[in-house]
Amino acid sequence: WDDLSVGTGVSTASSKSPVFFGRQYACACFYWVMDWRQKLLMLDTRRMEFSIADLPPGCRRPPIAIVDAGEGRPGMFAVREHDADGTFDLYYTIRQIEGPSFNQWQTEKTIPLEFGYRYFLRGATERYLLLLRSEDDSPSSSSLEMSDLECFSLDVKTLQLESVCRLKHHILRAQIYTNFPPLLSSQTI
Repeated sequence: WDDLSVGTGVSTASSKSPVFFGRQYACACFYWVMDWRQKLLMLDTRRMEFSIADLPPGCRRPPIAIVDAGEGRPGMFAVREHDADGTFDLYYTIRQIEGPSFNQWQTEKTIPLEFGYRYFLRGATERYLLLLRSEDDSPSSSSLEMSDLECFSLDVKTLQLESVCRLKHHILRAQIYTNFPPLLSSQTI
């Protein structure tokens, strides 16, 4: 914990150890969000090294979705709510891996989301993002019964949102199915 806490502003003498959650994988790295700091814990599986990185500016808190932005760069999506007018947007940043902004998150795109709904990130793969929306006047997100809950996918390469289905119950944990790993796929000639 001492090594992981360096640069986070946490005293190692403190009884509060960092808690990491929301494991995600992209670009040969695993990512976890630190629950009480604006930081990410990263494990580079090629070098088997841990490091700590800042969340992008404007990303106040999780949930986030890490994706492959191409050219070995991780991209991050976050849903931002604007307190002033109650609108939401999908905020997309890409971590730079070379040049003068090395290891900094740069805003790639801000996608305004339709007014009158609340939005929730539920999962990501290398290429797709899973987004839920509910009517703004629906019961709190702790309720399993929700009126008009809609599921969307977002293609990371084209940034196009597509409606997938309507749901009667809130999805607490969602995993995006894309294909069987090659080892489990049936043999073909």
